[in-house]
Amino acid sequence: MEPEAGDYWLPVDQYTGGYEHATMHLLYTRFFTKALRDMGVVPFGEPMLRLYNQGIILGPDGNRMSKSKGNVVAPDEWVARYGADVVRAYLMFIGPWDMGGPWSPQGIEGVARFLDRVWNVVVEARESRRSTGMEADPQAQERELRHMTHRTLKKVTEDIEAYKFNTLVAGLMEFNNYLVKAKETTVYGTRRGKKRWTCCC
Repeated sequence: MEPEAGDYWLPVDQYTGGYEHATMHLLYTRFFTKALRDMGVVPFGEPMLRLYNQGIILGPDGNRMSKSKGNVVAPDEWVARYGADVVRAYLMFIGPWDMGGPWSPQGIEGVARFLDRVWNVVVEARESRRSTGMEADPQAQERELRHMTHRTLKKVTEDIEAYKFNTLVAGLMEFNNYLVKAKETTVYGTRRGKKRWTCCC
């Protein structure tokens, strides 16, 4: 082992895996790490600093996926249909990271529509201005846009650190809905508006 590479990469900051890997991955990894420590090869006794077990994605019927039950969902088919970003976003949105949940064709379609709306709010020009119920003076609209942007960034940052990816995606959905409405106000096309549309979507 190269000491410099070991100092940089080890011990692992975060291990994420299913609880079914507890024996093959964790028990053996800890055994060999402690043996290497006792031999003086590494200066630490734990291979990972933090463990966070992920939940299991169940079949559409709510049961554990099994070929014998015929409820296995092949991700390649969905990646081919919607793209990898939609599949990844749906897996984050399906439920709490440590609990998982059942696969739902309707659920992934909803996430696909959400990402389409994110794309559209950024790249499609406003056709015509209409009343949105957000009419106010431009400075107030800019303040509200800045407030919503900062609130979303704070929530997303906290949710990433807490592995709350499902509420993270929900927060981005809420922010995108706000941007759709804000796009019809006078803040659209301003310097601050452009920064939010290009950076936060």
